[in-house]
Amino acid sequence: MLHFKSLILPLALSASVVSAIPASAVEPYDEIQRRDLALIQDQLNQVATVLDRLEARQAEQAGQINLYLDIPRVRADVEVIQRGLDEYLSPSRMPPRRLEPMEDDVVGRYLRQEP
Repeated sequence: MLHFKSLILPLALSASVVSAIPASAVEPYDEIQRRDLALIQDQLNQVATVLDRLEARQAEQAGQINLYLDIPRVRADVEVIQRGLDEYLSPSRMPPRRLEPMEDDVVGRYLRQEP
C-alpha cells in the first residue's frame, strides 16, 4: 500500500499543476514554467517506471492477494497527462495562410511624381 500512496501523490500533484496553468496566463516562452513542466514530465516518466515494476510484482502475486491496483487505468491517465504536456510545450504549427492577390503591381513601382 505504501507504493500506491507514493505513486498517486506525484500523479495527483502533476494533474493539479497542469490544470491550474491557463495556457494564456503565461507567455509560451516563460523559461521557469517550461522548466517546471519539464520536471513534471520527468516525474511522470518515473511514475511509468514504478507502474512497470508494480505490474510485474502483481503478476508474481496473482491469486495471493485480493486487491489489485488497476495499472492499465493509471497508466492511461499518466499518458493523457504526458500528451497534454507535450502538446502544450510543443504546439503544432499553424498551416501557412493563403495570401490574396494584390490589385496593383508591387514590384519596383514605388516612386511617382507629384501631380
